[in-house]
Amino acid sequence: MFQMHRIFCATPWELEAERNRFHDLIGNFNETAAMHRGVLYVPVTLLNIRDKRPMQYAVDENIRDCRHYLLLLSEDWGPVERNFRNDYQLALQCIADPTLPMQSAAVLSKKQLSGVPIVEGLTEPRATFATLAEFDGCVNNLLEVWLESIASTGAASA
Repeated sequence: MFQMHRIFCATPWELEAERNRFHDLIGNFNETAAMHRGVLYVPVTLLNIRDKRPMQYAVDENIRDCRHYLLLLSEDWGPVERNFRNDYQLALQCIADPTLPMQSAAVLSKKQLSGVPIVEGLTEPRATFATLAEFDGCVNNLLEVWLESIASTGAASA
């Protein structure tokens, strides 16, 4: 029996390729590393939702049900219809609540071709990437760290 852990990946529109790639990376990581340790990661993302505000309650519930929250950023928190500032704050609150499964939140930032820096007020990213290959490395590193944290707490069956 696998222990399932959900990972919420929040992405602005301009990072749709990375959102798609996230699903592929989770599948590959499950096959090559996680399943061997009794863990199955489940990706949770927003698909084809232009305006998440009417569904914010469901988005919040999904965040509360996840073990990890990954925020991908490019220039800012996103437009008003798909802004992730409050979602990220919710993830941080969930980490502080021992009754919820949330264990960590990470921010990855895509380097802009224009060289525009990340907007003031954004959390310092855990890592930055410019290409999909660099993105793959960032996500795989996170997945490995998260898997090790599960194993070190004895939360997964061998």
